[in-house]
Amino acid sequence: MKLETEDALLSGIPIGAGQLAHCDCCNVCLRPNHRVEILVTIVGTQIDVATTRCAVCSQGSLSKETERPCLLARGRVAASVSSSGRSKLILSGASVVDRAE
Repeated sequence: MKLETEDALLSGIPIGAGQLAHCDCCNVCLRPNHRVEILVTIVGTQIDVATTRCAVCSQGSLSKETERPCLLARGRVAASVSSSGRSKLILSGASVVDRAE
């Protein structure tokens, strides 16, 4: 599962509809090229963004109490277009910082 998860991150996980998203901690507006950190939960083959944090609010590692399968990744916000032609923001150029499996 490790390789599949990292491949999914590198292909761009959606973090917002339209052309903006917000930090879940301080609510700052996140736009293309902003650095972000996301906490991703993994249930079977389902990968969901649980938290999106701006560079200022990023924590750098998972809490020691974390028990659910998840990972922490860093990357940049990038603009993209969905298959239906709608704009969205994705995590681009992601790297895994920490994981709990």
